[in-house]
Amino acid sequence: MRRMGGIAAALALFGAAPLAAQYFGKNKVQYQAFDFKIIQTEHFEVYYYPAERTAALDAARMAERWYARLSRILHHQFQGRKPIILYASQSDFQQTNITDVFEGLQGSTDFFKHRMVLPFTGSYAEFEHVIGHEMVHQFQFDVISRGRIGAGVQTLVNANLPLWFMEGMAEYLSIGPIDPLTSMTLRDASLEGHLPTIEEMTYDPRIFPYHFGHALLAYVGEKWGDEAIGQILQASVSSGVEGGFKRSLGITLDDLSSEWRDAVQTTYLPQLADHYRARRIAQPLLTRSAPRACCISPPPCRPTDATSPTSARRIRSSWTSTSPTRRPVGSSGGSSSPR
Repeated sequence: MRRMGGIAAALALFGAAPLAAQYFGKNKVQYQAFDFKIIQTEHFEVYYYPAERTAALDAARMAERWYARLSRILHHQFQGRKPIILYASQSDFQQTNITDVFEGLQGSTDFFKHRMVLPFTGSYAEFEHVIGHEMVHQFQFDVISRGRIGAGVQTLVNANLPLWFMEGMAEYLSIGPIDPLTSMTLRDASLEGHLPTIEEMTYDPRIFPYHFGHALLAYVGEKWGDEAIGQILQASVSSGVEGGFKRSLGITLDDLSSEWRDAVQTTYLPQLADHYRARRIAQPLLTRSAPRACCISPPPCRPTDATSPTSARRIRSSWTSTSPTRRPVGSSGGSSSPR
């Protein structure tokens, strides 16, 4: 879910996925049968099996707490209960038939059934972050499908919401404006002179959308308020992301891109006098010009596609449901308030 510029490309790939899944030797191995039970809350059906009941009760409370916050910010209410499927461990999670589980996957939400599936990781902070991130995707998909599970495919294609928008929103609303990895990414991009524009984030598959999207949505939240993000989402479903920003904020993406880049550089360039460039104390191992070179980064997830029928992610840190004090976009100068 991270290397595509929009939903149309993701849907094109998605169509071939069922065939690939049936190729000989690729069938999902299930070592045990899980006796799933259901905890019903006001807005969710939490699926669990007896080994994880205590933690599942905690997850249900977390989900309702996230729902209260996100429904207010995104100006949207679920019309029915959404499924959350829990696994007691990573090894149990690898047996799921809901999604393909690759190394590092910590959560997934599929577009057609709005199912969130994730394992317990041993860290409640990380677990709550994943629930919050994936629930943002549930809200996004519910807005796109207008509350009708299984509907909205044509709207998904027409809106063509880019990854930086979908994943950046999920990261910002689940982490908040402060994140060390985002801060590191922005500082390096400012130093090396490759801080991307919004257009480059949309169309260049080499640009990792999570950190830059997170920083951009944090800038929007800081300047216009978190509720503006919900207004942009609602407007973007019918008008596309360019029209959504124009209708909600009265600003074009080009102008927003320039303002955001200026804000990032104003924040980080003065700090760079106290830092050495990496090449001064280290030797590059992989470069774009080297044969068979590739990019290595610590991403929170990999394809599928956050804006495609399945959204998946890795976990990194947690944020509380009460917003921390505003700081410069992406700044790691403080910690979020405890949950």
